[in-house]
Amino acid sequence: MIGLRTCEGKKFEKFFELVQQEAKKKGGVFFADCGEGNEFSNDHMERENLSGWLIPIEIAEEFEKEFLEKTDPEGWDKFLCWALWENADNPKISFDWCKYSSGF
Repeated sequence: MIGLRTCEGKKFEKFFELVQQEAKKKGGVFFADCGEGNEFSNDHMERENLSGWLIPIEIAEEFEKEFLEKTDPEGWDKFLCWALWENADNPKISFDWCKYSSGF
């Protein structure tokens, strides 16, 4: 699945699809680096806040090559952000830029 370096379970992938849908609304693709807590699991979905990069769609393919090769892609810091979820019954995803990120 685009945006993930590792194979994840179906319940997490279902959550990650929500993250990617929200990223697409913003004109980007989210590439996950690691989990950041706020974990929740039920019969249908596993969720966790994530850190990573929200990359504009038009350069996502370029970033993905580096993302899959390196644990810390260089020169992409302006796209670092958190993907945060809230509302256990109807999860909503938001993105919060890191303090040294400018986003797009």
